[in-house]
Amino acid sequence: MLKIQCHQRLDDFELNVDLAINKFDILGVFGPSGSGKSSLLQAIAGLTTAQNVCINNHNITRLKPDKRLLTLQLQSCPLFPHLNVMGNLLFTHTHCKNKSHNLTPDQVIDLLALNPLLNRDVAGLSGGERQRVIFARTLLSGQSVVLLDEPFSALDWSTRFTMLAGVQQLNKSHGIKFIIVSHSLKELLYCSDTLIHMAKGKVLKCGATQDVVHSIYTNKSQTPLSVLSFSKSEFNDAFGLCKLTLSNSLQHVYAVPSLVKQSHRLIIESGQITYSKVKPSNQCSANVLIGMLENTQQLDEQWLLTVNVDTQLLYCAVSKRQWQQSNVQLGEQVYLTINNLETSHY
Repeated sequence: MLKIQCHQRLDDFELNVDLAINKFDILGVFGPSGSGKSSLLQAIAGLTTAQNVCINNHNITRLKPDKRLLTLQLQSCPLFPHLNVMGNLLFTHTHCKNKSHNLTPDQVIDLLALNPLLNRDVAGLSGGERQRVIFARTLLSGQSVVLLDEPFSALDWSTRFTMLAGVQQLNKSHGIKFIIVSHSLKELLYCSDTLIHMAKGKVLKCGATQDVVHSIYTNKSQTPLSVLSFSKSEFNDAFGLCKLTLSNSLQHVYAVPSLVKQSHRLIIESGQITYSKVKPSNQCSANVLIGMLENTQQLDEQWLLTVNVDTQLLYCAVSKRQWQQSNVQLGEQVYLTINNLETSHY
């Protein structure tokens, strides 16, 4: 549970937030630069004043930052320059008290694949390597609520998804709750169950991630992305691909292993999806799923189609000409071809 009331003026910026979230595991905070995302995290952490802050039914409004039993990882978070990577991790693990979980350095090192970096001087780390080490150190502080401000922005997409899958795994295995700030809807869509959409210091919408992103697409403020969840992944030696089976309809698609992480979900851009009223004749080179057309909406020069596949909503953007000539009605069956899953495009 998170409840926060924060009304404050910061220089020429006013943060005006009043929200209550009954339950979340991984909470995403999305919005453009200057929308108040980082200011919200700082208010929760106690670095700035808020009128009321409750987490997990505990009112922490009047507690000092080091007494709130949470960890805030800022965008620019320095490492100890006189210690190597392993030294940084061990120092944090040894000296942080009042821990809420028992994560060990070895567990964090394995989860984040840090073994090759352990003996490196921190001055020689790349931006992405530094972010991974800082995240590991944040986890070893031992708190059950972790606030992350743009934690993986320097990572390539494949590594970023690996880190986000690790976040989900830690939530399930150790009950750690995360609040993640990002201006990338793709990474928040990948990992969060609850989403806050902010702009100009205010909360525009808060709720289940899929509901919030749908409102974002409706307001034409973001290129539509879809989440495709699957229940089973089997590696096919002959193709060198993973066969991903959907939960209810048992339909399947093939994808390269680099796109398949622990979270059992894929993020698909609307431009990767094409649709047709009739079954494509050449299926050997394509991933084709059957769904039902649930909604249509005109967005500028395109139409956004919402298709229900296996109780999941996939978004397909088409031109005016394609939509007008397709002669598809709401509630009708359509075929979706998902491209670029058999080659890594991140």
